[in-house]
Amino acid sequence: MYKNIMAPVDLSPMENPAISVATRLAREFDATLHLVRAVAPPVIIQPIPPMKAFEITEQALAEEHEASRRKLEALGAEVEKEAGVRVQTTLKDGRVTQTLRDHAVEIGADVIVMASHSRGGLKRLNLGSVTDYLIRNTHIPVLVVKPDVPLFDEAAEVTARIVVPLDGSEMAQEILPQVVALASALKATVTLLQVLTPQTYSQKRIVQPGLPWWDADIAAADAYLSGQAEFIAASGVTVTTDVTLNTDVPAAILDYAIRNKASCLAVATNGVGGIRRFVFGTVADELTRKSPISLLVFHPSVESATDTVRGNSAAAAAGG
Repeated sequence: MYKNIMAPVDLSPMENPAISVATRLAREFDATLHLVRAVAPPVIIQPIPPMKAFEITEQALAEEHEASRRKLEALGAEVEKEAGVRVQTTLKDGRVTQTLRDHAVEIGADVIVMASHSRGGLKRLNLGSVTDYLIRNTHIPVLVVKPDVPLFDEAAEVTARIVVPLDGSEMAQEILPQVVALASALKATVTLLQVLTPQTYSQKRIVQPGLPWWDADIAAADAYLSGQAEFIAASGVTVTTDVTLNTDVPAAILDYAIRNKASCLAVATNGVGGIRRFVFGTVADELTRKSPISLLVFHPSVESATDTVRGNSAAAAAGG
């Protein structure tokens, strides 16, 4: 499924886990790994008349650019030699977010794999985030690799687990083909999860199973998840389903993933951003900011949404 995998880098040690994951995916899919660094040029005001100091600054910038190019090429050569994958390195000047977005489109990236510094709150809203920008301004899945919990551990031979929260909407289901690709590459199992929230005053008073209204809702959720699981299972991926009750959906998802030692969460997002997102929030946004484990986040286009729903329905029908 993946032919071109893009990994933005700034040549810091924090990116090593993300590069390892990108390399694993490239090897599994026989894909090309694109290591890309975008450098925002500094704003320089030339004095009048020109001074020697300015010439020295220009020279220093050129030397720094050349040093970055050599480091990037050395990294690419090292990955290519050790992992046996095709690697292309690219150093580009320009505003980091837009430059990475444009390059991802240019090379036809199937997935973007990158590290995250997990900024949150007002700092994140003010300073922005490259990861956040790419999620919201491309229709390419972004795999956000968190360093604290390995996405896979070949040495320990522990099976990776991907938890996929679904809410019954068509948009949430857009992540499923991406999950199949990732699970296949990592030899991971998949758990489809639905969090039921109280809809009435009576339900809000007693949030527990065993009552008539909850039994009916749980049965409906089980049936829905089973239908989506057929699409996953048809691809040869081991899949389970689960339903939980909670008034706080993001917190319930994170708690479930941590308790079940998940390696990754996978969610679709509608791409809402700016002040609207900060005030109202979305489940995907909360998970991206707070999750201690890696995330696969996908902002589908209208066209891909339609195609995915049709494809899932056809696969489920064939499996039935």
